[in-house]
Amino acid sequence: MARKPDKRVYVRLNRARKRIQRCRVWAPIRKTRSNALQEANLKLLNSLKQLLQQ
Repeated sequence: MARKPDKRVYVRLNRARKRIQRCRVWAPIRKTRSNALQEANLKLLNSLKQLLQQ
């Protein structure tokens, strides 16, 4: 009969999964360059809206 794996195996897998999830969730926010680009895009959109409303 096959032995069940140690609990350590599950702990290691869970740690890896947590790390991957953290990277996925926070990756866009950590990058300052993409944030600056988003801000520039929003400013551009706002200015275009104001020009179109006038």
